[in-house]
Amino acid sequence: MSNFPNGKEEIDLLKFISKYQYLDTKDTPYFFSTQKYYKKRISNLVAKKYLKRTNSHQLILDKIGVEFAELFKFEYNKLNRNQKYLPRLLYISHLAAFYYHCATVKFIPSFSMKEKQEFTTTSRKFIGILEINGMEYLTYHITEEHDDKYIRLIIYDIQKEKRYKNIIILTNDENRIKTKDLTFGMNQVLIIHDTEENRKKIKYLHSIDWYNVVREQYKRFNIYLSDYNFCEYTDYKSKYINTFYFFDTEKVNRIKYFLKENKDKNADIICSSRIKEGLIKELPYCNYTIVDLEKYIDKEPFYYD
Repeated sequence: MSNFPNGKEEIDLLKFISKYQYLDTKDTPYFFSTQKYYKKRISNLVAKKYLKRTNSHQLILDKIGVEFAELFKFEYNKLNRNQKYLPRLLYISHLAAFYYHCATVKFIPSFSMKEKQEFTTTSRKFIGILEINGMEYLTYHITEEHDDKYIRLIIYDIQKEKRYKNIIILTNDENRIKTKDLTFGMNQVLIIHDTEENRKKIKYLHSIDWYNVVREQYKRFNIYLSDYNFCEYTDYKSKYINTFYFFDTEKVNRIKYFLKENKDKNADIICSSRIKEGLIKELPYCNYTIVDLEKYIDKEPFYYD
């Protein structure tokens, strides 16, 4: 029994790699509740032939690991060694590892989306679904290495999407994304700068107490939830209030249309300082209120079974 994986955390790690094929060694801490000995535990799994290290610092299943996965009927995907798709596979694995023990976010990779199985990775560009507090966001990833053709394919991909009405685009190069090109009449299209800090913030997308945020900023007004589609709160007189946690192209477009059709009116925007600059480029004449939104979040911790 000494050759058997040591406990549930190691078995979960093997189960994860069985499904996602690769795991960057930098992502291994997400699988262990204590960071004290995890490197030694990984080394033991390598020594026992459950895992193998690649030359580019990824972990894959070794011979015994494959046999173990098959014996216990883990979801198993044969290792794809095609270098063309490796960056995509590694990013999907990274995102899944990041949210592995998250209470509010579940990541469903593209290859596990049953209704999408008829599409290959060459015909559809989404990487999966981020399910945040039960709300599903079809998710895309754009980097500076993706050319303009790839971005056009993503735009076309979203245009023909019928089921999902909420989109997240993770990118480290927002300057290549034009708001007007990513307006489709959906509920939300969130453009999120792809950093560890923002991936953490995604966990709290639906955990902000917006009612208290608005109430504290408009103490002298009677503010109500809005029936209009271009704002979330209003006094039905002169205040048309929108809230932004991340940059939302659909919401920006709705506000633009309202202001274009109502030259005598303006809109109020409540947001954090990190996205104000991007919003001002699109909506320069709105009234901005900058709020530290972290104070209004009931944060859920990462958990371990």
